[in-house]
Amino acid sequence: LIVQRLLRPQDKLHLFELHSTDVPLLERNVQHLHAGRQVQVHASDGFAATKALLPPPSRRGLVLLDPSYEIKTDYARTAAAVADGLERFATGTFAVWVPQLARLDAQHLPDKLKRMAERAGRPWLHAALAVRAPGGVHSGLHASSMLVINPPYTLRATLRRALMQLHELLAQDTHASYAISSQ
Repeated sequence: LIVQRLLRPQDKLHLFELHSTDVPLLERNVQHLHAGRQVQVHASDGFAATKALLPPPSRRGLVLLDPSYEIKTDYARTAAAVADGLERFATGTFAVWVPQLARLDAQHLPDKLKRMAERAGRPWLHAALAVRAPGGVHSGLHASSMLVINPPYTLRATLRRALMQLHELLAQDTHASYAISSQ
């Protein structure tokens, strides 16, 4: 809903959902937006489908990768999609959500993406938010981050303000924290 409201008349939003049970729900939500053909829902693998859309005709765009990471290969597929995307659309903005987990794949992905951006000569921004200490009596996700390649120049300041507020609102213990780094 937020992204759709920010779209300009000439913009297009392509949403990909692999889980067949979630596609009808996503389609119903999109229908409520009354966005017409500006927003399209695809019942397909977003990793594979993104290749066909890059580069966009306008030569401007945002690629948001938000995989479930339930499949172990999602980490490698995410890195491969960003690498391919940077080759096809070097000036595009790529935003990748990464869970902060004990899995080595999850821990290594942000650094892998940063190195990829640096080799391509592209700037990056990494923002992380932890709401509590890992483990303990709570299980599940305790923190996550976004790695953005070719971020808008105003993003760092905007995220700093947003993360300060989110930290204050969502902190569950004294280990809650946030961090922003960039190059």
